[in-house]
Amino acid sequence: MTNTVTRYLVALIAVPVMLYVLMVLPSPVFALMVSSIMLMVLFEWFLLIDGLKLTAPRTLGMTMGAVQLAGVYAYAVSGEGLFLFFTTLLVILGLNSYGLINLTSDIKQRSVGNGMMLMAIMMCSWGGGSLILLRELNLDPDGRYWVLLLLAVVWLGDTGAMHFGKLLGRHKLAPVISPKKTVEGLIAGIVCGLAGGFGVYFIFEMPVPYWHILIIAPLLVILAHIGDLTASMTKRAARVKDSSRMIPGHGGYLDRFDNMLLSTPFLYLYIKLIV
Repeated sequence: MTNTVTRYLVALIAVPVMLYVLMVLPSPVFALMVSSIMLMVLFEWFLLIDGLKLTAPRTLGMTMGAVQLAGVYAYAVSGEGLFLFFTTLLVILGLNSYGLINLTSDIKQRSVGNGMMLMAIMMCSWGGGSLILLRELNLDPDGRYWVLLLLAVVWLGDTGAMHFGKLLGRHKLAPVISPKKTVEGLIAGIVCGLAGGFGVYFIFEMPVPYWHILIIAPLLVILAHIGDLTASMTKRAARVKDSSRMIPGHGGYLDRFDNMLLSTPFLYLYIKLIV
């Protein structure tokens, strides 16, 4: 069985489960599942950083990641922004204090390791936290349909970029980080993302002007590519193709969800500020 066939068989099973979790289960269960996935993403990212011999404190990093996710969820429940300020400050102080106290480590390694860990923590916590906040939006339509639109745009955009990039790709997008990504693939991904976005828009008759989809979909696909390339940079440095083999055909949790880490916060902010 080829990797592509395995990939689609797993998706065939996983997508209905995810739709059930999104559309039916109560908010605390959804928040718990999203938080668990994001912590797995963060754990795999820390494994890659460990592979670079940067002496990063993985246990401290995971603790700080959980603290930041808890702060985002507390904000989702209470609407009090002080939680986000406090947990973000705690994460930065925790990582920096460890680096200052641990004087036996190489200072260059410690600085680079702390910087990479902080980036991973913020991307995973804000990506997962924004997904929780997005589902909680009390709008017409409610947040669940915006999450559906996000998944359709990002994942169809990713699939389109992969397949059409193989067929039509001539110009490399980021040859050092990800040699298989091409400009033609990105353009195809944007077209497929637009198709996915408008599919959700018309099927569920979302009562917002259609021109929002014309703005949102291309930006979501571009941000998904940036998130993927950010994670790929660490994988390339660690000389590994996949972050793990936890999801057959897809690699690891980081491989599967890196394209959500920047696109989700953008969609949440766009809806809050513009829609």
